[in-house]
Amino acid sequence: MCTSFLYILDIVINENINYKLKIYGITGDCPALRLILNFISHGGYYCCWLCYVRDEHICGKRPYKVELPMIMRNKSAYEDESNLAEEKNINVYGHLGVSVLSSILDIPLPDAVIIDYLHVTLLGHGKALISNIYYMLKPIHLSEVDNRLKRQNFPHYFNRKMRPISSFGFVKATEIKNILFYDLLPIFQLYLPIEKLSHLTLFVCFTRLLYAESIFGSNTSNVANKLFQHFYHDHDEEEEEEEEEEISIPVTQFRRGTGIIINKN
Repeated sequence: MCTSFLYILDIVINENINYKLKIYGITGDCPALRLILNFISHGGYYCCWLCYVRDEHICGKRPYKVELPMIMRNKSAYEDESNLAEEKNINVYGHLGVSVLSSILDIPLPDAVIIDYLHVTLLGHGKALISNIYYMLKPIHLSEVDNRLKRQNFPHYFNRKMRPISSFGFVKATEIKNILFYDLLPIFQLYLPIEKLSHLTLFVCFTRLLYAESIFGSNTSNVANKLFQHFYHDHDEEEEEEEEEEISIPVTQFRRGTGIIINKN
C-alpha cells in the first residue's frame, strides 16, 4: 500500500483509491450565480432562479411582487428552457443558455441553487429593512438609537460590536446579524407603534428560524414559511398606512427566494 498521502484541509487522500466527487449545490451572490447559471441579471424580467415571478417596470423601478401560490420552476422545465435558450440564442424566462455546471451536478437545477444567506438576507433584506425603519424616526431619536447600539455590551465570544445604523455604508454581515437578532426589537420598541413593531417581529422570527437550529424539528421551515407569508401579506397594508401619513421614505419590496430588493419611492 502506498504510504504517500496528500493532505488538503486536514483530509487524508490515498493515491491508490479512486474518489468520486458529488456536487450537491452551488451558491454565491447574485452576479456570481448569474454567470454560473447563464441567467438574466437580477434587474431583468423573470430573474428568479427558483420561480416564475415577473417584475413590473414602475416609475423607473423594478419591483418584484410575490403572488401566492407561487409558480415554481421544476427540473424538467428548467432543462428544456435552458436548452431552448442555448439553441435559439434567446431569453427564455430568464434563461440565456445552459449552465456550465449542468453536466456535473448530482442534484439537478434549480434544486441545486443554494440561496446565499450572507448577501441576500443580511446585507440584502436585513440591511434595507433596518435602514428604512431607522430613517422613519425623528431626528432626535436617530442619535438615541445609534448611542444605544454603541453602548451595547456583549459576551466575550462576540467578535463584532454593534455598528451605528448611520454608518451602515461599511457594515459587515455579522454586525447586521447581531443587530437583527439581539438589539433591533428591544431598541425599536421604544419608538415604533405596536403594529409596526409586530410586523418587524415577523421578519426577525422567520429569518431566525430559517438560518438557525431546527427548533421545531422537521416542521421548522413550515413555521418560518407561515411567518413569512403573514409578513408579506401585511406588507402592503403597512405601505398604505405610510402613504396616508405622507411619510416620504423608500418602502422595501421583498422578493422571496432570490432576495432581490427594489426600493420604491
